[in-house]
Amino acid sequence: MNEPLSNFVKYKNSIDTISLDEFTSNVESQLTSVLNTIKNSNFNKEGQDLLSSRRDIILNDIVKFNKILDDLKNCAGEHITSQEQTYLAKSYQIYEDGNTQDSSEYILDRVLFHALIYREEIEKYLISRIKLHSKWQHAGMFIRPEYGKYVNEMTASDPLYIVDDDEALLRPTKSLWNPQYQSRVRYKIINESRSEIFKGIPKNQMNLVVAMNFFNHKPLDIIEHYMSEIYNLLKSGGTVIFTYNNCNMALAVQNFEKSLYSYTPESRVIPLMKMLGFSIVESYNEEATNVSWLEIRKPGKLTSLRGGQAIAKIVI
Repeated sequence: MNEPLSNFVKYKNSIDTISLDEFTSNVESQLTSVLNTIKNSNFNKEGQDLLSSRRDIILNDIVKFNKILDDLKNCAGEHITSQEQTYLAKSYQIYEDGNTQDSSEYILDRVLFHALIYREEIEKYLISRIKLHSKWQHAGMFIRPEYGKYVNEMTASDPLYIVDDDEALLRPTKSLWNPQYQSRVRYKIINESRSEIFKGIPKNQMNLVVAMNFFNHKPLDIIEHYMSEIYNLLKSGGTVIFTYNNCNMALAVQNFEKSLYSYTPESRVIPLMKMLGFSIVESYNEEATNVSWLEIRKPGKLTSLRGGQAIAKIVI
């Protein structure tokens, strides 16, 4: 099949929305009502029996139609699954090409010219989820701070770790806030080529980890490496919020086909998170603008021994 994957995903999603449940219920109800009215009389019993038999045939045909429709839906899903190894291999190639070609300057420019979130209502909702979990009683970590637009919503976390894989990617954030608050920020360089990506960052300390426009560019096995370590950085009951390129949506697949993002469908990402031990709090998807994030949690009850917080005014 030469049809682009994005077109096929769009087709699959469109047929997945088809349901004849309400139609079937209405037809059955209407036909039964007609028969009940007709059977109020003994007139032409043969005709009444023929209508009753025909109703059964109609309802049985609808059941058969539904079965064929379900088979078509399953076949579409199986076709995508059968091709996924090719997509995953291409995704890894995109990732490796990005590692060798994408400079820090390019990554920062990409934020300016191709904002991941550009609708105010989506941005407000994401910010509300970050603020909900950012607490002064706990440490937090933000991966890929970009220009600080979202990391600024985590300044309640104490301490706040801000991390990326290049010093140049941390510089815009270092120009934010006053020196007093900056003294509470822990800047770290991470390295995914090491066996321990987050070397030097304390384990079992984080209440909240946010990764913004970061895993959108990582293949599944690299995401797994990160998330297995992040699990150990979290306190019991800690939360992770991360955006990714949900290729169960057609627009996300188009971005994958353009080599902009990785192939990371929700149908694979969610089982991976569960396999690593996380529970799913929310899966957010906005298909029209290709914005997807997962909010996941490490099992357990979140606790803190802190009794107060040093007051520091933040000046931007």
